[in-house]
Amino acid sequence: HKRGKTKMKPAVLAGKSVSCSRKVILLLDLDCFYAQCETVRLGLDPALPVALLQWNSALAVNYPARALGIKRGDSFDEIASKGEGKCTALHLPVMTAATCDSTATKEKGIEEDEIYAEECDGKTSLEEAYNVEYRLSKTVREAEFQRERNRRRFPSEGKASLERYRLASSR
Repeated sequence: HKRGKTKMKPAVLAGKSVSCSRKVILLLDLDCFYAQCETVRLGLDPALPVALLQWNSALAVNYPARALGIKRGDSFDEIASKGEGKCTALHLPVMTAATCDSTATKEKGIEEDEIYAEECDGKTSLEEAYNVEYRLSKTVREAEFQRERNRRRFPSEGKASLERYRLASSR
């Protein structure tokens, strides 16, 4: 096939010959992505039902939680009721004025300039910021899971942040 002056070779897709073009548009929808990120970050069993909340509303619900009847938009109380104690509710990270101080980072054993590059001093590389969030020791993962598991958060605590998930999607 010819397109302009460039001769294009046909590609084979599902056993059928199709013409190739120079431009490709890819739409990739990662269903329940934020819930999957937390499962990986905290080293959780993929079969564990997880609902990731922003304040009092489920933002991402993984497939095991969906099997319990939990859906996006469900409240904290609805998740507890529908999940009958089987679904873990986790909240988006909450950024407070203290997030960039040494208290938050010392809990993870990290220097101040290594966490949340955008919110702090901006000196951290993407890879370093990713490692701070996703390459946690087993002890830190377990401690964070216990601290955040089924903890209800409120807007008065600060700003919900998607930075952790931007890091995951940029790799």
